[in-house]
Amino acid sequence: MRVILLGAGASKSYGASPTGQRMPIANDFFPTFFRLKAASNPWVLRDGLISYLKSQKGIEDTDAYLAAGVDIEEIHSEIAVKLAGVEREPGGIDRIILSRPYNQLIFLFATALNEIANGPVSQSHVDLANSLGPEDVVLTFNWDTLMDRALMEATDWSPDNGYGISPHRLFRDGWTEPDDRTSSNKLIKLHGSVNWLTSHPVYEGEELVLTHALPADSLFVYEHATRPYATHAGRYTPGYAPMSYGYYPPNLTDVPGRPAPDGYLIVKFQPKNPWMPEGQAGKNGLPSMPLIIPPVKEKSYKFFGSLFETLWEQAGNALIDCDEVLVIGYSFPKTDLKSLDLFREAFLRRRSVPRVTIIDPNPSRPKDVFRLELGIPDSHLRVVAGPFVGAETIGPIFGS
Repeated sequence: MRVILLGAGASKSYGASPTGQRMPIANDFFPTFFRLKAASNPWVLRDGLISYLKSQKGIEDTDAYLAAGVDIEEIHSEIAVKLAGVEREPGGIDRIILSRPYNQLIFLFATALNEIANGPVSQSHVDLANSLGPEDVVLTFNWDTLMDRALMEATDWSPDNGYGISPHRLFRDGWTEPDDRTSSNKLIKLHGSVNWLTSHPVYEGEELVLTHALPADSLFVYEHATRPYATHAGRYTPGYAPMSYGYYPPNLTDVPGRPAPDGYLIVKFQPKNPWMPEGQAGKNGLPSMPLIIPPVKEKSYKFFGSLFETLWEQAGNALIDCDEVLVIGYSFPKTDLKSLDLFREAFLRRRSVPRVTIIDPNPSRPKDVFRLELGIPDSHLRVVAGPFVGAETIGPIFGS
């Protein structure tokens, strides 16, 4: 049994996007975003982010500042820290102001990845999917759906149960319950996914809660849409490949909404701006948003109940049981201590030393992690110092 860990370098292998862009990383996110059509789409909101940069940082030419290659993780973390500092303030005006750019950044992540992935299935990921054995497990910290689509193309994998958890509903031109089909492989997405959806968070007193009234770990998965769906302000955008959607995902229909606290009423209104094109699709249901763990220092795993606890536990068990670990394009960032702890705790519980292969153009950091922090001897460590290019890379490794 093998565990394959995919990092940002694996997603960078996708070069078939009609946009001409490759998946971004933290310091090239905004330069990449500004080269996408989404950057000029009035439905793609970043007014909250612009307001934050102007009022909190004194930046007037915000687009120039962002396009210069500012690290999006630093901005998101900075907003998250300030948001945490005002969450319990009476009145909550500052937390409303800060929540807007915080949530808009989540949508910007999703729309950029969806735009780039909206093309042919990634051949390098298909090659990887074809190389998998029936018990192999794929772990990833990536939010994109390149591996999801490749598994659907090449194997019997299905989002009904292939994520290691059972979604509450799946969207296939309408919300449906998951069926009982089985997937031989698991794709465990440890930081969520752009096609995983939940409802919007709101403050109820001092507590941040979801607007749906289901358990917090309820997962909604978007698979495909071939016709308009109900969404925020009816702003459906056509023309997307499976697992990708326009800026606004489908609303959650037939889902109970959280009732207003005693003594309050829920009032829904939408300001109309003359420069904003009107959406033509339906508006019923609860507006949804991507369910991802943003790249901030204090990650909000517990906000979604037991969802991520379950996923990380499954990942740990796979690392305990596997014979071999293949790491593709993941550098073990020094700020992401939880990922290193995952490996450290799993390897401490092993009865044998696994074989480890690293594929990375700059393998020094992951190599040092496995040698010096995880105790993998050189006899069990193989390094391929180069990019991930599918069969050309993994064929010699897997003997195919």
